[in-house]
Amino acid sequence: MLWWWVLDWAQDGDISKYQDIDIADAVSFDGEPQVLMRALVDAGYVIETQAGREIANWFKIGGQIIESKKQDAERKREAREKKRLKKEGLSDVQEKSVGHPLDSPGTSEGVPTDVRSIDKDLDIDIDIDLELNKDLKIYGDADQNQEQNQKSRPTVEKSAAPDESEKPGKPGKKGSKGRKKPEYAADSLYFRMATGFKERLDKLAKSEGVETLVPRANLQSWADDFRKLVELDKQSDIQQIADVMDWVVKDSFWKRNVLSGETFREKYPKLLLAMKESKKTATGNKGSGGGGRYGHQKEEIPIVQDDGKAGTPTTSEFDAMMQRAAEIKAEKIRAREAAGR
Repeated sequence: MLWWWVLDWAQDGDISKYQDIDIADAVSFDGEPQVLMRALVDAGYVIETQAGREIANWFKIGGQIIESKKQDAERKREAREKKRLKKEGLSDVQEKSVGHPLDSPGTSEGVPTDVRSIDKDLDIDIDIDLELNKDLKIYGDADQNQEQNQKSRPTVEKSAAPDESEKPGKPGKKGSKGRKKPEYAADSLYFRMATGFKERLDKLAKSEGVETLVPRANLQSWADDFRKLVELDKQSDIQQIADVMDWVVKDSFWKRNVLSGETFREKYPKLLLAMKESKKTATGNKGSGGGGRYGHQKEEIPIVQDDGKAGTPTTSEFDAMMQRAAEIKAEKIRAREAAGR
């Protein structure tokens, strides 16, 4: 799962810009992200360098796949270029020839049959190349000219930034390609939710003795995450969201793993259930009104008042006890005498 994720999001094998929690999400690991990362390093899957972190032997694992697809795309591009040059050569011949009608722009009138065939082949080849580029996520649009493609084309050694199109199971990413994220005014609901969560994290940082937990927080992006939480995820209870914000910065586990608006949205269902469970546990342990930890009412034990008479033997009972005590004493004396003989 890690390698497949790197093939999409870090094609050069460099994962330095991703946090431990991003890697944990990529492999569906529910435990401590730091524990997972340390295990990956110790096991040799991830290498720590002076520049950051990278996948061990990445070229042998995924680099060859990317290189093979890139070479195939290059071959397609060269074939398309040859057809284009051939088409231009035929156009020059057409202009010099006699007896052909003038070419009408936007129509096939005046265009020789062989040129139309080349146009059809070009369209088919462009469609194939576009599908390949879409799968690779490493080239630009197929309808761009050759010069733009040459400038924007990444290499295996220096890959382009990960595509920000929506990835299944990863809420909070940018939508369709080319779509600009909305901007939120400072007094809008979602921007106030973003700043409110940022303030809670800043208080947590101060209490933990660190300067800040999120020094590069993008509040516009956070505001968009909260909008998606409310509008797309149908979490319309704003007060409940605020309660989860208050709770998450106090929980011993989640306060270390939820440090952005995107992660808050992604983990919100788990956070909500965990908060409700912790409140139930806290209420059940109080013992008053709730009937104890498991909801059972404690049985009341009646208190017996001592009137000074309870437990006092009668005269006959006292005489019987004294007689029995004398008999026990006599038996012990006889036993010692028998042992002495």
